[in-house]
Amino acid sequence: MNPTLIRNGVIVTMNKRREILRGDLRISDGKIAALAPHLPAEKQDTVVDARGGFVIPGLVQAHTHLCQTLFRGWADDLELLDWLERRIWPMENAHDAESMRVSARIGLMEMQLLGTTSILDMGSVDFHDSVFSEAEKSGMRYWGGNCLMDLKAASGPLFRPTKDTLEYSESLIQRWHGKVDRIQYAVSPRFAISCTEEILRASVALRKKHKLIFHTHASENRGEIRIVKKRTGLDNIKYLNKLGCLGPSSVIAHGIHLSRSEVTDIVKTRTGITHCPSSNLKLASGIARIAEYRKRKVKLAFGADGAPCNNMMDPFMEMRLAALLQKPIFGPTAMPAMEAFEIATLGGARVLNAEDRIGSLEQGKCADVVIVRRDHPSSATVDDPYSALVYSVSGRDVSHVWIAGRGIVSEGRHQIYEQESVIEDARSQMHKLKSRIKVKSAHRR
Repeated sequence: MNPTLIRNGVIVTMNKRREILRGDLRISDGKIAALAPHLPAEKQDTVVDARGGFVIPGLVQAHTHLCQTLFRGWADDLELLDWLERRIWPMENAHDAESMRVSARIGLMEMQLLGTTSILDMGSVDFHDSVFSEAEKSGMRYWGGNCLMDLKAASGPLFRPTKDTLEYSESLIQRWHGKVDRIQYAVSPRFAISCTEEILRASVALRKKHKLIFHTHASENRGEIRIVKKRTGLDNIKYLNKLGCLGPSSVIAHGIHLSRSEVTDIVKTRTGITHCPSSNLKLASGIARIAEYRKRKVKLAFGADGAPCNNMMDPFMEMRLAALLQKPIFGPTAMPAMEAFEIATLGGARVLNAEDRIGSLEQGKCADVVIVRRDHPSSATVDDPYSALVYSVSGRDVSHVWIAGRGIVSEGRHQIYEQESVIEDARSQMHKLKSRIKVKSAHRR
């Protein structure tokens, strides 16, 4: 790859001093080589003019489900447990290797076009080689793995015996974990409802053995919490903590309904929480008290969750909603724009234990860089970069994306995938997948 010189941008560095520079940034050998008010062009440079636009760190989504992208629009207007049991689990069970590949492909393309450069993804129980293969091809910085569901009475068609699912996880680790720098396996028990104590403890052992991220859902829905408490006698986070599931390499998706004691457990163990505001609203799960968590020094990230419970994978939408939702609860000064932007960049990096590599634009860090246009009337007259980025722009204002110095998006066009072909394949596989399942339209009684 030739070095790239980004000229004339408003560079939102997110460095320790939170500097905003007006000038140039050079990418070389996959790293940020220099930032300055002016950098001389070298003969081999590819020059990109970002005049008037924001140059920002690549955005991190620390909770996604690429396996669900083809289900968008099929599971609207349901609460979590109905949504899972009557729609999502039957749909996931209908996947084959090719539909899984195509689902991952269109999801990866969408997120990259919208400015996402790193994701923590939870797959389904099978066909995760297809997801890893597409993640590698796409250039995405990817943490993820197959989900684990071994409690037969609470896993529907996705039940897999404990021994089988652990052997499959080990095989994926051997094939994919660290195959390239951008690809990392994450051990992913779905949630306590569908997991035996044995597999949760085994997941902790896998995390320690291979130095993995541990990724699960918890305390998303009050019905979910009641089921876990009835079975274990403990609240969700208390139960996970008892089994050793919390820790600095653990990420809890949602964490909406937490007691003060549970928040204390999260803080003491340095566990991360990924806030998914669009999903939490659409599934009527609730509003997490993120401003309170932040005051208590919880590590926080954002995620769009899955396409069927959002239904967009736009990280700018999650930033905006996260900031706005805290204000009616905690007051207008809760979650200022700069704090929301920090969670979407450095926050995600911290949750993934990757702050030394990503999350800010600093010399020597990985060149995960995004240019956001400012030519739309909604943002053209906004001088404060944080206000514009959180309250005024959307992912459709993204013009360029680099991941590890590789140009992924240029002038709004994906450089690896041919967009029309990806969409055509997705439509074809969606219809084939739909023909393989029968989902019930009625809510659970």
